[in-house]
This record gives sequence, C-alpha cells and structure tokens, in this order.
Amino acid sequence: MIKIGFLGCAHVHAATYCEELRLSQQGRSVVVFDPDRARADAFAADHDLAVAPTPADLCAMVSAAIITGEDVAYPAYVTAAITAGVPVLCGKALGTSAEAAKAILSSGAWLSMAFPVRYAQPVRQAKAVIENGSLGAFVAMSGTNHAAVHGGFFGTRSELGGGALIDHVVHLADALRWLTGCEYRTVYAEAGRFSRVGHVEDAGQVVVTTTGGAWASICPSWSRPAGMHGANDPVMTLWFENGRLSIDAFARYGSLVDEDGAVTHVRYGRSMDAELLDDWLTAIRLGSAPPVPMDDGWKATQVALAAQTSARYGTVVDITDQEDGSE
Repeated sequence: MIKIGFLGCAHVHAATYCEELRLSQQGRSVVVFDPDRARADAFAADHDLAVAPTPADLCAMVSAAIITGEDVAYPAYVTAAITAGVPVLCGKALGTSAEAAKAILSSGAWLSMAFPVRYAQPVRQAKAVIENGSLGAFVAMSGTNHAAVHGGFFGTRSELGGGALIDHVVHLADALRWLTGCEYRTVYAEAGRFSRVGHVEDAGQVVVTTTGGAWASICPSWSRPAGMHGANDPVMTLWFENGRLSIDAFARYGSLVDEDGAVTHVRYGRSMDAELLDDWLTAIRLGSAPPVPMDDGWKATQVALAAQTSARYGTVVDITDQEDGSE
C-alpha cells in the first residue's frame, strides 16, 4: 500500500482525493502539510491524518505526494518532492506564470497532472469514437466549464494566479488536446468581474485556433449560484468533417427531489477522480511514466496564461513560440 501525503490542503480537491483514497486498493492517505497550521490540523482531524511541520518532513514520511495547496506554492512543493525522490500528482494549472511553469518543467520531477476530465466516462467514450477515424478531421469545438465560486484562496490573484481563466480553461484545453491531438496556435479572450469575487475575473470567453486550422471556444465562468447542485458543467460539442460529437462529462447522475422541491444531483458509477488516482498509483507501482505528463500540463496552462494576457491587453496572443515554457 502506497503511503500518500498532501502538500497543502487549501484546494477543494484535497478533501475529494482523500475521500476517494479511502476506497483505494493501492494507496492510503497518511499525512498533510499546510503553511496554515490551523487549517492543517482541521484537515488532519477530519481525515485521520498526521500533520508534518514542513514539506520536507512530509516527503520523508511518504512514498508519493499530492499537491493540493495554493497554486503559487507549486514550485516549492515540487522541489521538496524531487529532493526526496517522491512522485507527485500536481493540481492545475502548472504554476501561476510561465516562469513558475518552466521551473517545474525543468525540475526533473516524476510528476503527473491532475486533469480528471479526461478520465470521465463520457470523455473516454468520445475518445474511442474519435480514434476509429470515421468522423474525419477535427474542425471546431464549443465548450463550457461553469461552476460556483469555491471561496477560500480562489478570489486571491497572488495565490491562485488569476480567476476563472486560470482555474477552468485548463480542463477543457487539456481534454480537447487529448481527444483530438490538436496543438494550439493563437488565443483571444475577454473577461470581467461580474460578481466582484475578490480581485480576479469570474467570467470570460476564450477563443483559440490550432496549428491544424481548427478553432475552439471555451467559457470558463464562475457563474453559478453558491450551493447550486449540478453547478459544474464540463460540456463540449466537437465538429468534424463527417459529423458532430457532444460530450457531457458529468452526465452520469440522477435527480433526487425532496419534499420541499429541492433538487439534488446524485452521481453514479466510478468517479473520474477515482479513475485518475488509480491510474496515477498504478504508474507508481509499476515504475511507469507519469500518466498525464508535465508537458500536457504546460500545454493547457499555456492557453490559460495567454488568455489572461489577451484579456488584459485586448490582443490575440500567438503561443507557438513558447513551446518550452519560456516567454
């Protein structure tokens, strides 16, 4: 059984992954570190974990680590893991800037990215359909990734690196690239602060072109009311030469209506987070390459960072000369 530690627990996915690992046959959570000791103590109490005083101490206690702290801390956490020779599952995006991403890319760490959308069953089914070749060449995509605001550090640019653009664009950018094999060329984005969430944008629209001449639009907005069931909607419609393919990553749920009329979405089947963790742990156990390599993380992060630049200056950003993470 692989012993796993959490480097940071500020992200909402920390609790999600910890709960999924309770059911894992390959790994178990044992310890957490967070720079906010009170937060670490509370998370440890909720999940029956030990608390490590430093990232280095945590890495000495485990066989693998999951990075689920504030995005700005990712390079430091990766450094601690690589110093101890500990494989990592890293949250997205791959750093809050091109410089931070480049530091991680050049670190030599065994690092897999936490891109769970590509593990959703509808997305996997779509991948099989695309790969049989009957749809022909990829032409265009329109996608949304809405949610309610998570709270916590998500409204703080200095810790997240931005708002909805950095938080939600990466998921669809990665899923589209994984599905079709496309590479991105240009990015144009507009964004705004409609709910006045912290100091960051909570709504936006991103349009990208690919090196193969296709285009895609992504709406990454935090536009859902707080507490709304089914708020998250990674939905994509892809057009090909010979047909159209629609994907709802979270389509597998039932609706439960209580006596007061409140509707709850109850998901069924194995979750995409469980599939992601299982793939990561299997690769560690077998000594295989990271299942979602750092380069995939950079390709998606590159689109999000370019979207921020585009929205700030009102320009189209060409990213084809930034393939290695340099500016």
